Amino acid sequence: MKNRTIIGILSLAAVMVVATSCNSTNQAGNAVVDPSAASGDTPPNTTGFLQTSYEPLSNWMDERFEVKYRAMTPELIFDQVPLNDIHYQTSNLPASAPSFNYESANVSRRELLKKIADHWNLKMSYVNGDDGNPSAVAVSG
Repeated sequence: MKNRTIIGILSLAAVMVVATSCNSTNQAGNAVVDPSAASGDTPPNTTGFLQTSYEPLSNWMDERFEVKYRAMTPELIFDQVPLNDIHYQTSNLPASAPSFNYESANVSRRELLKKIADHWNLKMSYVNGDDGNPSAVAVSG
């Protein structure tokens, strides 16, 4: 009986160590997520963030990807896959901003853009085209 209790406690401790080691923060304070983690990272709250009733864009924003970004700057990030399929109008991007390092096995473009906006304190909104539908994302620092 005593051995079963000890084995149960050790098993629980091992599970807790594995669960807490799936997500970590690097020295720069950037979220680093182990892509092999079963649950992945906690998605940001995207309620109201870059929402649109234009279904093709909404579907594009919610499509899921695996990403691995290292040492990204505000000038480089919007040219990276899977974000580079849309036009961005950037202004006042932070010049000496800390790099963005992020890895996830399952993230949507909307979630990724929200993480980027939060990391560099950027404002993002849609720019509408002549047809009234969003044609670009305005990004400002």
